[in-house]
Amino acid sequence: MSTFAKSFKDEVTRLARKEAKAAIAPLRKPSGATRSALADLKRRVATLEKETRRLAALLAKCPQPEPVTTPVSPRNWISGKGVRSLRQKLGLSQEAFAKLVGVTPNCICLWECKPGMLRMRDATKAAVFAVRQLGAREAKQKLAEMVPMKKAKKGRKAGKKAR
Repeated sequence: MSTFAKSFKDEVTRLARKEAKAAIAPLRKPSGATRSALADLKRRVATLEKETRRLAALLAKCPQPEPVTTPVSPRNWISGKGVRSLRQKLGLSQEAFAKLVGVTPNCICLWECKPGMLRMRDATKAAVFAVRQLGAREAKQKLAEMVPMKKAKKGRKAGKKAR
């Protein structure tokens, strides 16, 4: 190869490297920052994993309480069919039964339509079980006692507004 061709080739290579370096220069700074942030995150993850292992070892040494599970027996749950039969046994409408239990009449309707075991809040379940212990007369008497109390409250509120 001639000296001219060799020098021309060297010059073109030098200019190409210079152009490539100029094109990559704006990307170097963010790339370096990303690499350092990644390294920092890796260190933090390693520290957290180490702490997690330490806490898991401490937790394994501590005695764990047995989970409290209440066995499901026929006395601890009620079905929609059971709600309907209880309501009919007491001779109450859905509205009256709902007042007695402390829920809405729509809730009673939904319970009665639902097959299988019903999931209720503890307070509601306790109220249903309490009603289960009542007879028809007792339920109607309790319902009659509940109605005047609400009317009395409304009367007092009206009296307060008049002042």
